Amino acid sequence: MARLNELVRNQGDSPVGGMGQLKKGEPQSVSFKSIEANVTRASVEQDAQLILDADQWHAKAEMELSPIVGAVRQAQQFSLDGVTQVVRGFVDSLSKSDRLLVKAISVERGGLVISNLLNTAIMSIKIGMGLKYTHDDLLRLGLAAILHDLGMGLIPDDILNKQGPLSPVERNLIKQHPEQGAQTIRHLGEDAAWVADIVVQEHERVGGQGYPRGLKGAEIHEYAQIIGLADTFEALLHTRPHRKRFLPHDAVRELVIKEKALFSTRILKCLIQQFSVFPLGTRVQLNTGEIGEVLELNPQYPLRPIVKVYMDPGRVALRETRLQDLSKTSLVHITEVLQDDQQK
Repeated sequence: MARLNELVRNQGDSPVGGMGQLKKGEPQSVSFKSIEANVTRASVEQDAQLILDADQWHAKAEMELSPIVGAVRQAQQFSLDGVTQVVRGFVDSLSKSDRLLVKAISVERGGLVISNLLNTAIMSIKIGMGLKYTHDDLLRLGLAAILHDLGMGLIPDDILNKQGPLSPVERNLIKQHPEQGAQTIRHLGEDAAWVADIVVQEHERVGGQGYPRGLKGAEIHEYAQIIGLADTFEALLHTRPHRKRFLPHDAVRELVIKEKALFSTRILKCLIQQFSVFPLGTRVQLNTGEIGEVLELNPQYPLRPIVKVYMDPGRVALRETRLQDLSKTSLVHITEVLQDDQQK
């Protein structure tokens, strides 16, 4: 079989309008256009499949978590087989694409407890990848993360959805959920005991400011430290009954400025690196005046991510969005991160 460079070298030998008569043993020429078209088509198809796979795993996660949360509320037994499969899917998907991370950062949200569980799992796995965790460690981290707040399923909805500040009694009730969630998981058997040990520590903080036991530093399992940070970041990114959501860059700033003392510097630094200066989902304005959304990060050039441009300089929606890789041009750059009301 002729090598590709041989095929390219013979390009242009044949007459216009046809391949011409080939000599015996002479390799058939291949046009650059055909090669590029095939590669582009394959790339588009591959990207589409990655998006489809990620969306399917996200939907499956919601489907598997719903009966588990229901079982917790009814004090019934449940199986971890489905969510274990989901976590494997999450790890595989995140190793190939950030689509799940985009969905986790999205303003769209279903049920408060279920969305928090699956979004925190996605973010925790992403942080674990940044820490160079092995595949098995990512699976264990992801499983603990997707179950981390099961105890919240026992909190009455009127408290979870309360618009105003919580009373001391209500706050104390919420602080019981790590122990309650861990106890629920322990009922599944000895094989799940390690998950319960992580779940009960998820709200502990390195300086001893957390609950329920006031653990400090290395007393807190690293999985629990990662999940605690991911859970906090996830909460900032989504609207709560008592406050509006933070935009991604504001959420990162909040963690760095106001909550830095609560988390391991190593893990916090990893989150910032994994989510970039402009985290996925950040709405930005380019110096061209166009509006876009950060779609993919570039670890080598954190200020130059890939942006999905969807509005022209006049703030008119484009008929077709386009991708702008800012690392490939010095002429286009981000000038501003937009608030929600600035996009209109």
